[in-house]
Amino acid sequence: MKKYIFILLVLLIPAFSLMLRPGIFTMHDFHPFRQYEFSQCVAAKTFPCRWAPDAGMGYGEPVFNFYGQFPYWVGQIFHSLGLQIIDSVKANFILTIIVSAVGMYLLGKKYWGNLGGMIAALFYIYAPYRAVDVWVRGSLNEAYALALFPFIFLSLDNFLDDHQPRHLWWLVFFASALLITHNLSALMIAPFLAIWVFKKFPVPFSRLIAAAAAVFLLSAFYLLPVIFESRLVTLNLTTSSYYNYQLHWTTLKQLFISRFWGYGGSTWGPNDTMSFSVGYLQWLVPLFLLLRKKSLAFIAFGFFAVFLTHGKSEFIWKLFPPLAYIQFPWRFLAVSTFFLSLSSGAISQVFSKKILSLLIILVILINFSFFRPDIWRSIGDKEQFSGALWDEQRSSALQDFWPKTAKQLPTGFAPRLPQVLLTTDTYQKIQYPIVYFPGWKSQVELFPSGPLGLITARVPLGTQINLKFTNTPIRTIGNITSLVALLCLILSGYYLLPRRV
Repeated sequence: MKKYIFILLVLLIPAFSLMLRPGIFTMHDFHPFRQYEFSQCVAAKTFPCRWAPDAGMGYGEPVFNFYGQFPYWVGQIFHSLGLQIIDSVKANFILTIIVSAVGMYLLGKKYWGNLGGMIAALFYIYAPYRAVDVWVRGSLNEAYALALFPFIFLSLDNFLDDHQPRHLWWLVFFASALLITHNLSALMIAPFLAIWVFKKFPVPFSRLIAAAAAVFLLSAFYLLPVIFESRLVTLNLTTSSYYNYQLHWTTLKQLFISRFWGYGGSTWGPNDTMSFSVGYLQWLVPLFLLLRKKSLAFIAFGFFAVFLTHGKSEFIWKLFPPLAYIQFPWRFLAVSTFFLSLSSGAISQVFSKKILSLLIILVILINFSFFRPDIWRSIGDKEQFSGALWDEQRSSALQDFWPKTAKQLPTGFAPRLPQVLLTTDTYQKIQYPIVYFPGWKSQVELFPSGPLGLITARVPLGTQINLKFTNTPIRTIGNITSLVALLCLILSGYYLLPRRV
């Protein structure tokens, strides 16, 4: 097995080699900015991180109250070891590629042996959508989800096979990591996992329900605010206008024929400027295996996920309204890539090693050219977080998490200093350049004012006050619940997991 993993790791290098130089590549998402904001939270000893002080054009936003935090904790480890923020982001992306490959290898190995596992892993890494996720969209959280999928499925399947508690422990661990990484990916993969459970009936449902409860408890610090505080921000806007899923269906040509590659976005109609390709070998090999009646369940899962990206599946989307939060149906390419790549490992049971070696070379040659940046900026943290580039990042994704205490979105950047609105003989009415959101506390009463809902206070003359972002009761309940659940997970792991002497 070690030999195969070594060869696999070597064959992964083309997927990320262009990151191994100073600077950062352009991407749709603003993960360097979010990692920078997260590091500010850590420096302020705020745990868990919830507020991004420079977001919202400098007025701040509760970004991490609603956005998955797990990748940023890993990125913070890289940063704490001395890497720049931008290098920490690149290291994070590289880590997702390596982890997802190893995970898919282990999963494929269970079904198809070492060579089948390697084929599944390389099909998984060199699928065009993986290049889109990393090099075009820069979707770090979704890249992490793709890294977690194999481990979640492997843990679940192992438990369904032998009912051993240690496999359930790993399932809880990886599923919790997914939930606090990218809840939309959890929503997308969950129905397929449920079908797999019923396929293996009879199964110990009571223990699976207990595991699901444990996942919820571990994620409570994140889930409870999402459930109870989402109404306080403009998250409802993320399913309307441009983000309406009905505007973003794929076409059969885009999925199965086109080799178009671009770094633009998803637009209405078929004229998108980014790729939605499944990958030639990623659908041809499963189709061949389907004709040979091999790996039928995984192939069915994979092509059904592809179907969900197409307009003909709209009736399913209407049956399940929460799917609207996925925004872009082509996000199901993550699920299809997972299952079609896994199924491709079965080809190892059909052909000789010589032909399989040629297939491995072919899947890399066909797709590795996608794994490259659009624009490479040879800069460091200083340039990334200053000037026009800094302003662009501070104004990004403005309406996603903007507090509803504001009547409108800001049209300019926040001033550096508070503004005195009124002075009397006993106090000053001071407006601070921070948008109000539940959790802000001080020695005096705080309240929102003005069209931007900025924090305002009546401060006694000659007094200085400090503003601090704290937990609401629901956040405190979530924090305590997750902490207790984490301690229980660690303790149970001590007894359930094998230890080497």
